[in-house]
Amino acid sequence: MRVKSMSLSLSIPIQHGTHAQVFVCLPCYNEAENLSQLLQQIHSTLTNLLHSDALEKQSFGIEKYQILAVDDGSTDHTAEILNNFAGSYPLTVVSHRHNQGLAETYRTLIETLKTRAENDDIAVFMDADNTHPPQIIADLVKVASTEADVVVASRYKDGSEIGVPLRRRILSKVVNWLVRNLCGIAVRDCTSGFRAYRVQILKELPPLESKGFEVSAEVLIRIAMHKPPCKIKEIPLTLHYDRKKGSSKIHISQTMKAYVKLVWKHSKIDLTPSIRRVTYKISQRLGKTYDKDHVFWNDGIIALAFLIVSFFIYDSLTRTLPQSLRLLGYVGIAFISFCIQHFLRRFWVFQE
Repeated sequence: MRVKSMSLSLSIPIQHGTHAQVFVCLPCYNEAENLSQLLQQIHSTLTNLLHSDALEKQSFGIEKYQILAVDDGSTDHTAEILNNFAGSYPLTVVSHRHNQGLAETYRTLIETLKTRAENDDIAVFMDADNTHPPQIIADLVKVASTEADVVVASRYKDGSEIGVPLRRRILSKVVNWLVRNLCGIAVRDCTSGFRAYRVQILKELPPLESKGFEVSAEVLIRIAMHKPPCKIKEIPLTLHYDRKKGSSKIHISQTMKAYVKLVWKHSKIDLTPSIRRVTYKISQRLGKTYDKDHVFWNDGIIALAFLIVSFFIYDSLTRTLPQSLRLLGYVGIAFISFCIQHFLRRFWVFQE
């Protein structure tokens, strides 16, 4: 089932020669091992950008930069490192007393931009774990200053990713497919957190409702709903997950559930009748006739949940196996999940 993508056109006229500044926004949680190198690279990249050829600099009108970092209740030396760099870099640190999650950190950054930034300024959001190369900031800023309202550094538009675990690649592919096709977003990498925004767009966003990692997709969905529509462009990104130090903060199952809820809420089509029809036809082919609501809420949802849980359990137990064997195992686990669910339906869930 496909949904026609939204038409995206430029909504905010770009004023060449204005003296805008760049705000690099960093959500930070236990990134002590990554921050020093990242901050130095950001400073070097933006310093080179500001001292580039006069004609080139005039074409996108950037005069200075600031770094906005939100320490989301880190328990390591993140706060100490940020405060040390704030003495020599144009760095502003906002601290959460307790860890509140990525979504709340985004809300804090956006609220800070509302009070510190002008409409024509550029806000670059990026991860603080060294997976996003700061060198891309220059390209994001140039495109955002001259061609678009939002620029996404994309793994799936002539980009790539290095060292990303299989379970995270699967999650990313599934979520991006859902957001593109069900929410009508004409962007290949809807989950990328490495983006440049014209600040006016962020100021006009309605309140964000996300609670976790799905917040970056929600921002893009809400921007695509903006009236008049915004122009969104993508540039290539090579995601270096192999450079990340420290443990991952993402919980795959919780994040997948949050993304499904987000897509379900903002989908441009009513998914319920379609899923009900499919599950009802499957039950008829298996020789069972049940109320459509009964089939939908039991047969469809339980089967899907069981399959997703099985995939993640299998993936966590077989990380050391060759890729070919793991892919074969996914096919097998899908078949076994179907058989188990069919057995349960006969003797437990679906007894008349």
